[in-house]
Amino acid sequence: MKFTDGPWFKAKGVVLSPSVEVVNVTSPKDDELELMVATRHIATRGDTLNGAMLTVNLSSPCDDILKIKLTHFKGQKPRGPNFELFPDGAPPNPSIKIDNPNPSSTILPEPIPEPITFSTGSLSARIDTSSKSYGVTFSHGTQYLTSIERKGQAVIDAPYQLTLQQASEASCVANQIDPSIGVTEDERGRGQMIRYMLNEMGLSVGETIYGLGERFGPLVKNGQQVSCWNEDGGTASQQAYKCVPFYLSSKGYGLFVNHPEEVDFEIGCEKCSRVGFSVRGESLEYFVIGGGSMKAVLSNYTKLTGRPGLPPTWTFGLWMTTSFTTSYDQKTVSGFLQQMKKRDCPVRVLHLDCFWMKRYDWCSFTFDPEMFPDPKAYLAHVKKEYDVKVCLWINPYISQHSIMFDEGMAHDYLLKRTNGDIWQWDMWQPGCAIVDFTNPAACEWYTSKLATLIDMGVDALKTDFAERIPHLGVKYFDGSDARRVHEFVFR
Repeated sequence: MKFTDGPWFKAKGVVLSPSVEVVNVTSPKDDELELMVATRHIATRGDTLNGAMLTVNLSSPCDDILKIKLTHFKGQKPRGPNFELFPDGAPPNPSIKIDNPNPSSTILPEPIPEPITFSTGSLSARIDTSSKSYGVTFSHGTQYLTSIERKGQAVIDAPYQLTLQQASEASCVANQIDPSIGVTEDERGRGQMIRYMLNEMGLSVGETIYGLGERFGPLVKNGQQVSCWNEDGGTASQQAYKCVPFYLSSKGYGLFVNHPEEVDFEIGCEKCSRVGFSVRGESLEYFVIGGGSMKAVLSNYTKLTGRPGLPPTWTFGLWMTTSFTTSYDQKTVSGFLQQMKKRDCPVRVLHLDCFWMKRYDWCSFTFDPEMFPDPKAYLAHVKKEYDVKVCLWINPYISQHSIMFDEGMAHDYLLKRTNGDIWQWDMWQPGCAIVDFTNPAACEWYTSKLATLIDMGVDALKTDFAERIPHLGVKYFDGSDARRVHEFVFR
C-alpha cells in the first residue's frame, strides 16, 4: 500500500510518524533488546512531549533467525488466530551475542553512542544509535544483506478513502455491504483514520526478490505491488488463492511477516531501493531469516513455519476429473474410465466434481439420487473394476436449499453478522451461508458428514473455496478477528 505521493510528499491526508533516533535501550531478558525510537529528533525536554514513540524488540527463536517486533500502542487486546511456529518441535537454544558498548546506562550517552550488535548464529543486526541516524544493518558474517534506514519504520494514520486501494476493500465480499462497517469505533473517533504499521528494507542494485506464495505474474517480484489477500481470481490476474507473506532475496536472506491478516508489499515499487510492507493495527512482527544461501534460508523458513507431511504413494499417480462443465452420471463416469483403460492410461484417482450433489444443493454431502441412485455400490464397483481411489469435491459453503442449512442454523453452526443474522449472499449458491469453524461443535458436525462419506468408500476430499469468506460485519463464535480468519484458512 502506498502512503506517499512520490519521493517528496505524503499521500493526501496521511499522517506519518517515522523512526528517527534511538533514545533508550534496555534488555528485558538477557537474550533480548528493546529500543525506544523517537519519531522526531529530541533536542530539548519539550521534544519528549506529545509525539509518537516506537518500541522495537529484537530477539531470536533459533540460530540465524532474528525476530523483530515494532509496536506503537501495546495495550491492544490480542486476537487470533495466529500462526503456529515451530510446529515440528522446538529448535535448540540459539547462540545469541549482544555487543553493547554502552552497558552502564540505558539512556544513551551524548553526543555519539556506539552501535549495538545483536547476533544469532551467523546472522547479525547492527543498530545505529547516533543522533538522528537510527537504522539497522543485517549481515551474514561480514556479508551485507539488507538494512532499515532512518525513517524506514513508521506508525501511520491513513484516511479511510485511501485504504480502498487495498485488495480486501476492493473485493466483491466488501462490496456486498456498507464498507464503513469495517471501520472500528476507534477509527471513527479519529475521523475514519485507519492505523497502519510500516517497515521498509533496503533493496540493493541487482538484488532480486522471489516468493510471496502463489502468484501468476513475473517470477521476479521487483517493481510489483503485491497484496497478500486470498481471492478467487483464476490464474490470469494479480489475484491469487494461496498468498504467503514470505519473500526470498537473491542475496541469501528471507523475510517472513508473522501476520495472518492482509499484508501489503511494495517491492521496489513505491520506492525503487526499498521493499516496504505494512499491516493494519498497532504492531508489526517479522522474522529476518539467514543461513548463507537461498537453500539454507528456505530450510530455516520451513523449520520456523512447518514442513508438509508425505502424502500416500497413490496420490502421485494420474488424477482424472469429471470437471465442472461435464454433465455426468454413473454411466458417463464409467465411460471415462473405460476409455482411459483402453488407451493404457493408468488412472490412479477418479475425482467427482461439484455435480455429484444436486444443483442448488451445495454442500449437502448427499449424492444426487437421480445420477447416483446407489452411491455406495457404485463406489465399490469403480474402485474394484478400475483400481482407482475416489475423491469428492467439497467446500465450506451451505446453500439455503441444502438439507444442512436448517440444521446448521438451528445449532448456531453458521457464521453470523454482527446483528445476529446468518451471513448470506447469492454468490455461488442461492442464499449461501458459511460454516463457522471457530465453533468446535460446528467442526464436529461438519466432520461427521465427511466421516459418512469415508465410510461409504470415498478416499479423498478436495477442500475447495473459502477465498470469499467475509471480513467485514461478521462475528466469529470464538471472537477471532475476521480479517485474520480470512487469510489464516489458507496459510
